Amino acid sequence: MIDIIVQRGAGDNPGDDIVDPFLSTIPAAVARGTYEINASTSVDIVQLQTTYRSGVHDGDLCEVHDALQGVTWRGKIVNILHNVAGTEIWSQLTVERVA
Repeated sequence: MIDIIVQRGAGDNPGDDIVDPFLSTIPAAVARGTYEINASTSVDIVQLQTTYRSGVHDGDLCEVHDALQGVTWRGKIVNILHNVAGTEIWSQLTVERVA
């Protein structure tokens, strides 16, 4: 039987143990643990349009200063789409925001 620990962040909010005889490989167990963490976390998908910046990649963490709401929040970039119109370049970011 495989015995692993999957955690996110500080790991200070443990979930229930998963006992499943069909989890026979470590990658399958890690995927199941990741799924359970994601299922228990409320995540908002936010679309942002920003000026183009080189060096921004999927998986990067970002900090967003929302002037309309008066808040600052952090999220993970999960998709990037670059747009070019004449001499203008901007990026459409898809960001996962933990609610």
